[in-house]
Amino acid sequence: MPRRAAVLPCPNRFIQKLDLIQNQLNMKKVVHFATLSTRDAKAVNHEKYSSLIGHLRNEFMKRFADFRQHVVKMKLFADPFGTDFANVPDMFQLELFELQNDNDMKRAFAEHGLLTFYSQYVSSEAFPNLTKHALRMMALFGRTYCCEQFFSRMKNVKSKSRSLLTDGHLTAILRIATSSARADIDYLCKQKQCQISH
Repeated sequence: MPRRAAVLPCPNRFIQKLDLIQNQLNMKKVVHFATLSTRDAKAVNHEKYSSLIGHLRNEFMKRFADFRQHVVKMKLFADPFGTDFANVPDMFQLELFELQNDNDMKRAFAEHGLLTFYSQYVSSEAFPNLTKHALRMMALFGRTYCCEQFFSRMKNVKSKSRSLLTDGHLTAILRIATSSARADIDYLCKQKQCQISH
């Protein structure tokens, strides 16, 4: 499970960083580019790089357009005690108010990770909406982790030394690599008939 700081990614920070870099390129400053800063200033096409950074910024804005709609819900999950209950959707307000005014819950949140806090301290009877919401948020990170794990394993499997793998073999190898099922090697060996010599 991700740490609290990692739960709420901040695309705005990245966009602000791109804005800063683009503005500096427009002023013909290349402080943040080690390779460009070694070149003669007249040889650097600042407009080209500024345009590329602008394009990257716009693409990033498009890709994370729907993220802004979910920031409040992500913050509610990641930091229920730092979220103003008046600013969350109506269905969470009363439960969040009760949660924030429970000293035992505050202590549990401070002492434990998110997974432990929501699974062991936030009961579905007392906080049904917050519990459902926490399960949805945790499922998001679980799926993301599975995808990252899958692509990481695919990168390891499909290396230069294994470049001749067919799609069928790659599919089988990745299925085995990402499966949580354990192989019972002893059972499989007992089922195998040895070839008897003539």
